[in-house]
Amino acid sequence: MEQDEEFDISSDQKHLNVIIHLDIDYFYAQVEEILNPELKNKPLGVRQGLSIVTCNYLAREHGVGKWKPLKECIEKCPELVIVNGEDLTNYKVYSKRVSELLHKMFGTTERMGLDEHYIDITKEIERQLTELDVNEHHFVGPIYPDEETFNQCNCGCKTKLMLGTEIADRVRKRLYEDLKLTCSIGIAHNKLLAKLVGTMNKPNNQTALAPTASKVFMADLKNLRSITGIGEKTAARIQELGIQTVADLQDCDIQRLQKKFGIDMATRLKEMSLGIDTSEIKATGKPKTVGLEDSFRPISIRSDAAEKFQALLSRLMIQIQDDGRIPQSIKVTVRKYDPVKKNSIRETKQCALAPSLFRCVDGKIQLTEGAEQKIIKNVLMLFDRMVDLKQQFNITLLGLCFSKFQEQKKGPGSIANYLMKKQDVEVQSITNLSNETINGSLSDSFRSKTASPSSSLMDFETLSNNSLDLSGSSETELEPSPKKRKKLNLLLVARNRRYSSNDDIASPSKLNVSDLHLNGTSMDTSTPTRIISPLCKNPEPIACSSTKQTEIPPNIDPSVWQELPLEVQRELMMNWQTTASNATNSTIPSSHHSKTRLSSTKTNNNTLHKYFVQNS
Repeated sequence: MEQDEEFDISSDQKHLNVIIHLDIDYFYAQVEEILNPELKNKPLGVRQGLSIVTCNYLAREHGVGKWKPLKECIEKCPELVIVNGEDLTNYKVYSKRVSELLHKMFGTTERMGLDEHYIDITKEIERQLTELDVNEHHFVGPIYPDEETFNQCNCGCKTKLMLGTEIADRVRKRLYEDLKLTCSIGIAHNKLLAKLVGTMNKPNNQTALAPTASKVFMADLKNLRSITGIGEKTAARIQELGIQTVADLQDCDIQRLQKKFGIDMATRLKEMSLGIDTSEIKATGKPKTVGLEDSFRPISIRSDAAEKFQALLSRLMIQIQDDGRIPQSIKVTVRKYDPVKKNSIRETKQCALAPSLFRCVDGKIQLTEGAEQKIIKNVLMLFDRMVDLKQQFNITLLGLCFSKFQEQKKGPGSIANYLMKKQDVEVQSITNLSNETINGSLSDSFRSKTASPSSSLMDFETLSNNSLDLSGSSETELEPSPKKRKKLNLLLVARNRRYSSNDDIASPSKLNVSDLHLNGTSMDTSTPTRIISPLCKNPEPIACSSTKQTEIPPNIDPSVWQELPLEVQRELMMNWQTTASNATNSTIPSSHHSKTRLSSTKTNNNTLHKYFVQNS
């Protein structure tokens, strides 16, 4: 027919994706059975208000159904056990556990409500195709309509969907082993068909659909409201055209639908009736953690564990390549089996990751050169802490998990770049020191603009020994945690500041404005710029005072200065005036000068430091 030519569902079409739709069986009621096992073999209904919102399959055999009146359900099944389900706390807890488990297995999913997930397993299957002998694999669970129909398509979708059924089977088993929940899964080449075919063999089962059978499968649904996205009102409007079934909608001329619904809606209705769906998986928010675990027969050799970790890291990088964020921590999971006690012990440890291990190429997160070896070394160090290599050990599960994700910072991210004119500035960010700086090698540009050490300057080695090990000489050492790294930044700034005493601890707020101008032209403190600042109460061009016309430090863009918050302007002015005053009064004895500067510094209220934190 003409419409079939416009909406191509022939065997020549390529079915590139494999989507699974997971639906937890009678979710609320099943959670209640887990919490109270005595309910397992009884007809059970969960009520909200005066309705039964869900029930187990024993209750359904007696005619009890979802969203039916409570009174009617009791009449049909007098022995029905009713549980109040208005408190969703337990259901949300189990929903979160399901999401976390799926994130460990696949990375991102699209969650629908508390009990449904769409998962795109295309990349995982493509990875398996490069490693496995497909001749050794077969379909798991029911398929629609039969295997011969899968052979009608020559795009390779049969093999992909076959592997998809094996993955779905592993998901169902893992979900039951870990959470005692059963589910039903549909496997197809798009989201619409995966959801619909998953309902065929409920509960606790799975079904795969042959792509070339999409039209027949949709026609067999008969009821228009069986199609996801067609509700009561839309179905009623469709029936006004004399269309009663899905098969009728398939055969309806597209122009009739367009007159009733418009071009876009008519096209969508037509596509859905034929099983066509081009929508993509939309990740439900970005997960706080992305991890993978691999269980296997016991291994007792460290090199075998290293190979497992290598494979897990490669798969993990595929999971986060489109995330756009950089992980700052990695967690290692080890499950050890004790053959004497016949039980397993699960242990985890984590360490920080340096942002320099990752880079963004064409919008995808990748490891930098040599980063994989560094991460594996750190992972194995954590492994060695959890496993006694001197004793016989049996490892049955290994896992890696990225966490503490950070969005990539765009732009200079430095208060120095914000204050100085672009043509004058080549600065290293003060608040966002590079990894090389963290490892103890300050840039020459920063070092050249700081004062030489004096008797009043805090000794760098002493600072290192009392705080953190900043040597960074060994690449296999664990990176400092994000909290320690933040503290480390402040310590490194302290290393490159003048101090009047060892008690005067540096912070970004105590950097002189002249210190911010790192690689620009030298500052002339004798020729300040004069502008009318918001700080002035009386904007008349008279002699400068704190309440009238305000000076600003030279080589600072006045337009940028006026955009700064008032408290930041005040603090920068205080720092610059202190610097200018010290330069003017250089003949004052050093002891008196030190006391004056210390006093003025102590009055500083760290406003600029707060601004650094808020705007970095």
